[in-house]
Amino acid sequence: MSAAMSAATGGATGGATGGATAVVLPRPGARLTPPVWLGLLAGLAALALTAVSIPVLSALYGVFVPMSFLIAVGHGVALVLAPYRPGLATGLSAGAVLVTAVFTVTSSGLPWPLPVATMVTQLLVCALVALRGDPVRAVTALAVSLAAAWAPLLIAVVRGDLWSIGFGNLVTFGAVGVLVTGSALVAGSLVPGSALRSEP
Repeated sequence: MSAAMSAATGGATGGATGGATAVVLPRPGARLTPPVWLGLLAGLAALALTAVSIPVLSALYGVFVPMSFLIAVGHGVALVLAPYRPGLATGLSAGAVLVTAVFTVTSSGLPWPLPVATMVTQLLVCALVALRGDPVRAVTALAVSLAAAWAPLLIAVVRGDLWSIGFGNLVTFGAVGVLVTGSALVAGSLVPGSALRSEP
């Protein structure tokens, strides 16, 4: 319909201007489809959380600065990939969670094995994967995240002080993770035509 109108308009204009062809520009924002908006929001969140994670890991948890940078950037990249490459994002983010827990194990009295910024980033990864409306991938992302977070708690067998810190942290992550993932699945199923599953 719009193509026919553009052609008709172009033809009429061409006749009036001696054969010149009218140029019809796309409407501003026409290319900003739901997947593009989701990617933009994921990118902004990744930048903010990466900027917070690097100094938190370095200053509060004593992680070597280059390692803090690599961990935070890797986790941020996983967040950006989550709407488009859920499998890759799940694996990369789970690896970031596991490495974070290993490098922050010496912290005392601080949230462990998931620092607050790490927990928020991982919850957003699970939410973005779930927004695609695929229950299997959503549950897999949450399960892999929980496994990566719980694995370091085995160290608590040797260091009893870690159990009291880590258990509450992980229960919080698990409870909020189920709520966030479930809510995102419902939201994703309400999007007509599964628009969030398409590529940007």
